[in-house]
Amino acid sequence: MDREILMQVGLSEMQANIYIFLIENGQSTPTEIADGIGENRTTVYSALEKLEKMGLITQRDKGKISAYVPNHPSALEVIAEKRLRVVARQAKNLESNLSAFINYYNEHQHEPGVTTFYGEEGVEIIRNRVIDAKKPYYFVRSRYDRLADHDALEDFKNRRIKAKIEAFNITSSDFAKLDNKKAKKLLLERTILPGAEYDSPVEIDIFGDNVAFINYDKNGMSTLIESPEIADAMRQFFLFAKKYIRKATDQSDLDSTAKTKTES
Repeated sequence: MDREILMQVGLSEMQANIYIFLIENGQSTPTEIADGIGENRTTVYSALEKLEKMGLITQRDKGKISAYVPNHPSALEVIAEKRLRVVARQAKNLESNLSAFINYYNEHQHEPGVTTFYGEEGVEIIRNRVIDAKKPYYFVRSRYDRLADHDALEDFKNRRIKAKIEAFNITSSDFAKLDNKKAKKLLLERTILPGAEYDSPVEIDIFGDNVAFINYDKNGMSTLIESPEIADAMRQFFLFAKKYIRKATDQSDLDSTAKTKTES
């Protein structure tokens, strides 16, 4: 009999040896089993108890001494089905927690370069990097940030202000929620785009030597690029865009539109 098959179902090597011994030798005492498979009685007793719980063996009396007999191998099918259910639950649990493990690994084992994070935890990691950098924060806002955790977003804003980190953003007027006067109190300078000129679910963040792309869409993937050269290039492009947006638009008029929206 192939003990490997028994071990694949979930039996230990000793449990498999005991079950095969009982099939070959019939009713046996623990001492007989221990001698037959070359194991000590203490470990055999423990294995017998587990095999009985599995339904593979049954305890009987052999005079004044307990003995065991093997049950029909069909019990193995029940054990296999239970094992499959356990594995399925473990796989489901792993799937639901895998992104958190990936985020944890990337956060602690990362090297300068490109790192990918997932879900709200990934967004929080990037926000923490913004605070830790203690550098001016430039970002192109996405309307989809309304899908994010509002409390976490509010907490980030408060931590940024407490750390006295100035923020500069480019935002569309159709979802701007405060006028520039109020924005200044939040250490925020806005450049407003008319209408919905930027309609991507991706927020672009530039801070220190870092550039991050936060995708607020269904996959919730965030990508962090750590490179002084790329960060500088993106910062230059941001300031270039800011300059020409302001040149091509009436910011005071767009600010009034935002103010009207807020008051209404």
